[in-house]
Amino acid sequence: MTSDKLSPTSYLVLSIVARIGPCTPFDMKKSVERCIGFFWSFPHSQLYAEPSRLTDMGLLSEYQEPTGRRRRLYTITERGRARLAEWWHTDGESIHEIRDSGLLKLYFGNLTSVSNSAEVAAMETAAHQERLDRYRKAYNSMIDDPERDPLELRTLEFGLRYEALAVEFWHGTAEQLGSEPQEK
Repeated sequence: MTSDKLSPTSYLVLSIVARIGPCTPFDMKKSVERCIGFFWSFPHSQLYAEPSRLTDMGLLSEYQEPTGRRRRLYTITERGRARLAEWWHTDGESIHEIRDSGLLKLYFGNLTSVSNSAEVAAMETAAHQERLDRYRKAYNSMIDDPERDPLELRTLEFGLRYEALAVEFWHGTAEQLGSEPQEK
């Protein structure tokens, strides 16, 4: 028995199929990697399992090629479009939560040395700078594309701002910790 409760991944899959049309889980994975993966992280194995579950619920239809690679292509059904429409009109299911291991380590930094915490801050600065550079590259490749989706670009702009803020925060934290007395 399939639960008809939809997860954020369910809505992601429905939205991708609605946007790009008939597609395989691999096509969905490529779409996620292009931009969504910048801000929505989840195991890609879900892109291979979730379409089957949504098909069982009648939200997607499945067609398997009779010859060749026999790929499974998924298409959104009217029922699937209706569930997407309902989703657009619901309040946020949950308040946004930041799950950042760097922040967790910083919070418990009093359990280790200041130099260890400073090292965490330096590593976080570098990691966020790397992601910021990737976002800039993606943004610059999209900005002059007349076919670009303005909302996709706007989402990427959020990512740029978020990563710039994170770089500033972690850089400042590293500087602050570098000026504190080394104890523990």
